[in-house]
Amino acid sequence: MSRYPFEIPDIAGKVLTVAGPVDPSVLGQTLMHEHIFVDLRRPPGFHRPGEDSSEAAEPLTLANLARTRHGHPNADNDRLADFDEMLAEVSAFAHAGGGTVVEVSPMGLGRDPESLLRLSRASGLHIVMGGGWYTPTFHPADMAERGVDALADTIVRDIVVGVGDTGIRSGVIGEVGAESAPLTENELKSVRASGRASRVTGAPVTFHVGGVGEDKLRVLDILAEEGVAASNVILGHAMEVITNPSLGERVLARGVFVEFDFLASPGSPWGHLVLTSDHKVARGIAELVERGFARQLLLGHDVCQKIQLKRYGGQGYDYIPRHFLPALRRLGVSEHTLHTIMVENPARALAFAKPR
Repeated sequence: MSRYPFEIPDIAGKVLTVAGPVDPSVLGQTLMHEHIFVDLRRPPGFHRPGEDSSEAAEPLTLANLARTRHGHPNADNDRLADFDEMLAEVSAFAHAGGGTVVEVSPMGLGRDPESLLRLSRASGLHIVMGGGWYTPTFHPADMAERGVDALADTIVRDIVVGVGDTGIRSGVIGEVGAESAPLTENELKSVRASGRASRVTGAPVTFHVGGVGEDKLRVLDILAEEGVAASNVILGHAMEVITNPSLGERVLARGVFVEFDFLASPGSPWGHLVLTSDHKVARGIAELVERGFARQLLLGHDVCQKIQLKRYGGQGYDYIPRHFLPALRRLGVSEHTLHTIMVENPARALAFAKPR
């Protein structure tokens, strides 16, 4: 007998969007790692130098745009919440032939289920909403006191019942924060709870980094212990797969999806910190295709701040179809393979497994 006060539905083979389950065949071109409604303003105690200054509290305007783009904190930049603004931005992807956006803002990060559903209906895009927990900075204050089962139960309810009383359900667990080196106990607990919830519901799990270096394999070991199939796991921000080929080979051998999502870095909040350029990422992806890993590759922009939006001079949500895919074509990646990466792989990655 289930220990849950609700029935766990079996939607194996379906993708769970904010509007309900759909067949994977309807997704079309899919961005696998984006934020549409998000609040990255750090809580007190985690502020960066200068984050408490009067300058950081100013609205983002032309007067401070360049300063913000060069890394100076700006609270307004860290929040995407204006419905009309975000509808215009994501509609650019729809106009470029896009069909689905995976919105990976989990609990505690400004997630807005009702606005996502409204935006899905207004844009015509399928939206898959995230759940679980992000990095330690954004963990709940009592994270250390919560057990794995309690955390897993919260995620399960998000997927089966919906967020709060909205009835709008998460269709992917994540982006689960796992970035510390080494991983903290709370991060490891979050990873295990995510795996446990995935096994119970069949939901896929997507990671913010998923561990640095050997910790990537540790994360995958935990998920395997919890009974999660590799085909249900996505390692985001996977540049290390390219920059550390030996590690990348071992990660890919596990059969998980790897996601390249710090694209359009000149308009990225981490642009000055990204270890490699989009040109190098494109070449790395072309090499992975040559080595036979095309069916494990996913793409996204990780739009999460105003400076990445077109309105503020960023590349927006259509950079991949308009610029990055043509770059891959020039490197010899075939149309068939691009379809695999943008359409077939997301359809498989987002499909629920049978709950157990």
